[in-house]
Amino acid sequence: MKKLIITTIFLTFSLINSCLAQDFNKVFPLPGKSIANNKLQYDTLRAVYMAVGTQTTGCGNMKVIDTKVIKPPYNLKYVGEKAVEGFWEELWTVNACSEIYNVPVKFILDETGASYVLSPKNIYKSY
Repeated sequence: MKKLIITTIFLTFSLINSCLAQDFNKVFPLPGKSIANNKLQYDTLRAVYMAVGTQTTGCGNMKVIDTKVIKPPYNLKYVGEKAVEGFWEELWTVNACSEIYNVPVKFILDETGASYVLSPKNIYKSY
């Protein structure tokens, strides 16, 4: 049983890495209207693919096909021209082996940079 779990985790990471093993400049910025910068998109993409992977069975062919802001930035605080606090939410649409998944992502700004929060339970499939 342990070997099966370890093998499954290894294969999942391998599939996700193969999805990300594309030329950075060709992939980013992602399609759509994301307001996350390229680095934040890159950092978020692995988690999005992992979350979608929990909804599929062995799909190694994933691609973000759209991004859009669903809750614009709010509670923004600035130091000079740089936003150092605030939130916004986006919806990332992923094609995973010809099935479409919508992944809500919340972005959080603080004085150290930006982070994201997403949950596999909030992913929903388009039909």
